[in-house]
Amino acid sequence: MSILKRKNRPVKIGQAKKKLFLRRESRHVFLALVAITLQALTLLWFYRPAGIVSGGITGISMLLNYATGGGIQSWIPMVVLNLPLLVVAYRELHLKFVIYTAICTAYFSLIYAVFENLPQPQIFDMTNPVMPLISVIFGAVLNGALGSIVIRNGASTGGFDIVSLVLSRRVSFPMGTISMAFNMIIVAALAFVKGMEVAALSIIALFVCSISFNNALLGLNRNKTLFIISDKWDSFAHEVMSTVHRGITYIPAKGAYTNAERKIVYIIAKTVEVATIRRIVLQHDPQAIISVIDTKEVVGRGFTANN
Repeated sequence: MSILKRKNRPVKIGQAKKKLFLRRESRHVFLALVAITLQALTLLWFYRPAGIVSGGITGISMLLNYATGGGIQSWIPMVVLNLPLLVVAYRELHLKFVIYTAICTAYFSLIYAVFENLPQPQIFDMTNPVMPLISVIFGAVLNGALGSIVIRNGASTGGFDIVSLVLSRRVSFPMGTISMAFNMIIVAALAFVKGMEVAALSIIALFVCSISFNNALLGLNRNKTLFIISDKWDSFAHEVMSTVHRGITYIPAKGAYTNAERKIVYIIAKTVEVATIRRIVLQHDPQAIISVIDTKEVVGRGFTANN
């Protein structure tokens, strides 16, 4: 009986891991789809009343809708323009990302098509000269924050995200620069269709959306990397580890002026933990040098949800 149990155990463990994987991936897809639904409503309720466009393929689709007086519904160019880009993504990018992006792109086009043909609520009174600007800023904040949720869950809504990813691998330009260049072309076209005032509002929306996206993607509780130079490293290291429960790494170093051997203390911590670490270190060594550096991402135990 014990032998049978031992033989069956790897199968059970494999099944448990598979269920855990499917549950986690299903959660990622669900959260991405919820965020996409809210993104579509944001564009319809806050962007369209002000006559502005979003970025990327969605922006081109909205622009064509404005230029034709509603003759071309926005969801049609969303589908048509994204299809060849998904083919490019299949050849160039990770398969999982492509599958998630295809699902999210199709869903975004569908949900936008459904709501585009329904009566839209009037959130702000657009007869007030100030309200278009408020609508633009509020919508851009929501759009950026919701977009970060989609990216955090391993997908995108296609469009220029794919173009930027592919080009950033082939040329020495960051993704943000490439996306902004494309979006400026869309805004320039909007200026001919609806005027400079609306184009200016679109630029504001792109800028605010970018800030919102970056801050939401990084999160409120960001990570920091600390380099501590102190001759009393052994007196505070244990207290730091027991108080904030963060690991410490010693990096061997040598002073250029004194030629003395010493150790640099290396710590990765949350922003809210930095003040505690600083207090502990300076209590033991008021002459310690503490360098605090912003860290965009940390993957591993104590920092990511799956660890």
